[in-house]
Order: sequence, then C-alpha cells, then structure tokens
Amino acid sequence: MRRRSGVAPRRVIFVGVEGKSDRAFAQLLGHLCEEARLHLHLDIKLGTGGDSVSVVEDAGRRLARHPGRPHIVRQLVLLDRDRIEADLRNGRDARAVATRWRLDLVLQDPNLEGLLLRLHRGYEQRRPEAKDTLAELRRVWRDYSKPPTADELIRRFSLADLGRAARYDEESRRLLAILGLPA
Repeated sequence: MRRRSGVAPRRVIFVGVEGKSDRAFAQLLGHLCEEARLHLHLDIKLGTGGDSVSVVEDAGRRLARHPGRPHIVRQLVLLDRDRIEADLRNGRDARAVATRWRLDLVLQDPNLEGLLLRLHRGYEQRRPEAKDTLAELRRVWRDYSKPPTADELIRRFSLADLGRAARYDEESRRLLAILGLPA
C-alpha cells in the first residue's frame, strides 16, 4: 500500500473482546486515543462467545488469518476477571492460551460493570462482588442498560475518569500504558 510521503501509518493495537458491552468500552478507549491525538487505531474484534478460553482462541485465530500485518504493535484481549476464575475452576486456563497466541490479557475487575462503576467519581475504590456489580452500577447510573452503546460511554466518561479509577486498579493502569494514554 502506497502512502503519501511523510505520513506514517497509524500504529494498530488489536483488541479482542467477548461481547457487545466490551466492544463499546473498547470503542470508548479508541475515542480517548483520538482525543489524545495518538497516531493509533484500535482494531476491535468481537468474539464468537463461549468461555474466556474460547474468546482468547477466537482472537488468536483472527490474528493468524492475517499474518504479517506490519502495523500491529500490540495484541490484547479484554476479559472479565470473574470469568477467568470460573474457567480455571473448570480446568480451562485463558492465560496459558493467551501466552501461546502471544496475546496480552487485560482483566476487568471483577467484570466490565464493576469497572464502569469505578469510573464514576467517588466509586474508584469500590470492589463489589461480580454478582452485585450490575445492581450497584444501576444505582449510580439509573438508566444504564446492557449492552451500553459506545456513544453512551463516550458521553458519560472521559480520560480523567479512567485515569482516576486507574489509581486504584493495576489492570486499568496497564491498559492505559499499553495505549499510551496518561494515567
């Protein structure tokens, strides 16, 4: 592919996600990267369902179908921590599979709804049980419906919200570092 002289291609980060809610969150991340004027594109791919191992395997297979994409600088999969733990109890290890495919896992603790709860001012340190996150999130965000759209997340959250939550969440800090966004 020919490029105009002096214009470097965007760096690409592959982001595998489990479902529509996670895709909307990844689209929020892409929007934040655009706002920060990063020369970056998030190549977001929705998984075909199943447990965390299936999501990771699907992401790995998608990447394998297109070897040699020169501008992919990182390959990651967003997963809910509670699903990883449940799958481990069933003898399925998404971390081991991710290592084989050379994918970074970024865990949402305990799940995406828990992370979205922590993006609200004053809730950054909340760590509800996975079974309680949706109810707690709906107390703070009364009209939240699952799956949220990317537009809803973009209207509601900013990089400042994510950075504030990341002060109390190692995985969120790691995600910001991978993307090159300030914490």
